[in-house]
Amino acid sequence: MTQIEAGSKEWMPSRAAEFLCRQTERLVKGRSLTPAECQRIYDFCGVRPGYLQWQKFLVPLLSLLGLLSLVAGAVFFVAWNWANMPKMAKFALAELLVVALAVLVWWRWYDGLARSALLATGLSFGALFALYGQIYQTGADSWELFRAWLFVFLPLALIARQNSLWFCTWLLASLTFQLYYATVSMSMLDSTVFDGLDYFPTTALYGYLIVQVLCLVTREVLALRAIKHNPQSWLASRWFSRVMAAFLLLMLTSIVAGNVSGWRYGNPHPFVTALWLVVLLAGYFFYRYRYPDLCMLTLGTVSLAAVGCVLIMQMFDSSYDLGGLFMLGCLMALWLAGCGALMLYWRRKLYERQPVEVSSTEMAVLTEQLRRHNLLTQTQTEEIQQFDHSSHLPWYLRLTLGIGGWVAAMIILLLLVLVLYVIGLLNDPSAATVIIPALILAFIAGGLLRVQGVSKHHIGLAWAIAATCGLCFGFYILFDPGWEMSFLVGSLCSLPVLAVMALAMPDRTFRFMAITALTFLLILSGNLLAGMYLPPVIRFWAVSALVAVIVIFWLWIIREQINLKATSWAEAVFPLLWGIPSGLILQCFSGINTALLFDFFWRPEGYFTLSLGTGAGIAAGLMLGCLYQTVVKKTASASLFLVAAVLCGAAAFYAPGIGLGMLLLLMARYQGSQGVLAASGCFLALYVIDWYYFLGVSLLHKSLLMFVTGLVLLALAFTAKKLIPAHKEDAYANR
Repeated sequence: MTQIEAGSKEWMPSRAAEFLCRQTERLVKGRSLTPAECQRIYDFCGVRPGYLQWQKFLVPLLSLLGLLSLVAGAVFFVAWNWANMPKMAKFALAELLVVALAVLVWWRWYDGLARSALLATGLSFGALFALYGQIYQTGADSWELFRAWLFVFLPLALIARQNSLWFCTWLLASLTFQLYYATVSMSMLDSTVFDGLDYFPTTALYGYLIVQVLCLVTREVLALRAIKHNPQSWLASRWFSRVMAAFLLLMLTSIVAGNVSGWRYGNPHPFVTALWLVVLLAGYFFYRYRYPDLCMLTLGTVSLAAVGCVLIMQMFDSSYDLGGLFMLGCLMALWLAGCGALMLYWRRKLYERQPVEVSSTEMAVLTEQLRRHNLLTQTQTEEIQQFDHSSHLPWYLRLTLGIGGWVAAMIILLLLVLVLYVIGLLNDPSAATVIIPALILAFIAGGLLRVQGVSKHHIGLAWAIAATCGLCFGFYILFDPGWEMSFLVGSLCSLPVLAVMALAMPDRTFRFMAITALTFLLILSGNLLAGMYLPPVIRFWAVSALVAVIVIFWLWIIREQINLKATSWAEAVFPLLWGIPSGLILQCFSGINTALLFDFFWRPEGYFTLSLGTGAGIAAGLMLGCLYQTVVKKTASASLFLVAAVLCGAAAFYAPGIGLGMLLLLMARYQGSQGVLAASGCFLALYVIDWYYFLGVSLLHKSLLMFVTGLVLLALAFTAKKLIPAHKEDAYANR
């Protein structure tokens, strides 16, 4: 049994391997397993990749990104209205990409590259159809373009049998109807000739929602059949069904909220309210008893919580006096707390003695393999098996409860303001008026977070967030800044508050939020201070040095995370490991949207140069960190890490978010986490879209840039396949 066979057959380790390695970190924290033994388990399970695993990861990833870049370049090239080129030449260029991708699919049909090429082929047809409508000016509505594009994707999805193509097909079908519904509604409702057909848009909406329900039911029937007979099938994947359910509930919830609140335009839709109730009840009985799925139950609870909050607000719509506002805040807080308690109850009942979405059989097989290879003892195995998994929350539940905590925190602050207003402390407000009540909230939050129980922890999370916001605002008004210094003073006042609260509140979620905000505000306030007192060149190097130090510290945390689990810093590993890159992500987005931020904040000079310093700092931090690992530590796979640092650093110097996104993709594979991989891909896609939208060049230059990027990525994929050693390494060599 090799380490690859023990891990995963694909380019990422299995969920069982990922989850088991997290459990071994708990053994390291309890001192029943040494960091070196834990590292060998990581290597055996394939979570820590060697050369062979890196090759299996990089080749399909770079190929997919390269093909998508080529398609995006084709779209931008078509969008650029070049007048001097003949029509047939335009069509030839657009069709050449389609033909080339089709040849690639035919040539490498059984290769993973063909799957990416097939997706790129379907996407490239959109550029071809757009070109046709651009040249001949057919007068067709936009929904007809998407309908034609849908007819191309549907046979490709039937042939390929992969979730990505079916997702694009479903997305195109939804966009087609949305555009069609908007067109028909406007044309019929605005026309006096067809006044008798006003019912048609409503009927089409009802039909569309029913079709969405039927599509979800069909997908779930196929998924359950695949899980029963062939668990390795592409139909057994759950993410597509959850996306469909989330979209359906989003539409139903928005319409039902409009029916309840009266904020809608036009007539109410009682049929949609009835359909929403049927979907919630049917989903509850199916996903609670027939096929337990905590994610689906969480989506339904979020929909119920949103409609309930709107209903509570509507109850006090005509009585927004002091007592009404106080009662409104109390009822909404209780309602959100009840919904959160319901989700935690389902988590405890459904998966009390086993992890979520991890096969117990697969876990048992992998544990037995580790025992046979003397990587786990019988005592350590029993300790893993006896762990109560009900305290471990999946990412979607943590995200939901985190957002709910923020909403509850704002309600707590509202209630605090009302109480202070009633007792007259707001008549002559001062810093003490805010700081003292915030400290009381902090003591309550600290007590709740130290009590056993997941529900108490999330109630304490809301109080901790409220206390932190109150303390930041209290210390801000303590200095009574002028307009020119307000944002800088607010940032500087928040830094010690966030640091102290992160140390005082024993909760990983709160510490993650605090480290995220601390990283973002540290870079921002450093840039603002440098802009006030330093020349432009020195300011650039100072900000770059600050970002580089943060990146180097983060890389050190990544490398030493297992060793740190055995020290008193164990509880700080998770917040630092994910909070620092989250703060850098916020910084990258703020660098793009500086004009938007300028509309909200009074800025001093130097704010608009922050993006350049951030990119240079990320590049310098990557290079210095990898040089240290290569020269001093002589880490295995150091040459591969150094090449990756050069490429990511070069991208970060030009666009900070692109380099950071590529680094996060590599980190996701190093951590062996599929969730981090999906989150990193979403960040990279959103950043590229946002960055290209504000990029001050023509569409022609954008298209050429995407073409060059695509070719470079495909060349890197080819190089990785040829140069990265594909031989099987000695066991546990990758450390």
